[in-house]
Amino acid sequence: MITLHYKKADPKDMDWAYQLFRTVMRQYIADTWGWDELFQRHSFEENIPASSFTMISHNDQDIGGYSLKSEADHLRLEMLLIHPDWQRNGVGTAVMEKLFSASRQQQKVLRLNVLKANPAYNFYLKLGLAIESEDRYRYRMLYTP
Repeated sequence: MITLHYKKADPKDMDWAYQLFRTVMRQYIADTWGWDELFQRHSFEENIPASSFTMISHNDQDIGGYSLKSEADHLRLEMLLIHPDWQRNGVGTAVMEKLFSASRQQQKVLRLNVLKANPAYNFYLKLGLAIESEDRYRYRMLYTP
């Protein structure tokens, strides 16, 4: 079992977080809408502030992060990023189990969106999330505690 550590991001962490976003998501976004570097950078900075981003590390190495926002009636996973070297090693599952626990403790459903081009869709299905709705580009998924 891998030991993960979590900490709230500092503003200085967010350039690393954006570079990870770019590494992990660029192809899926490009396949869906096309990639515009300036737009993506601005959108990331506007929508994913350090105050809502949690860094994930293992042995003092940053390996991922996530942005979780608490709404009145649900939790929203805005983004989950795991460095490609650490994908398919149980990291994503461990993070999602932590988020499921928070969902249960707060008695709020957990919602997320995933691009149809992103194979993480299958990961979320295996974890038991249900499709709440969909549009041309994404699935809106739901975990109910």
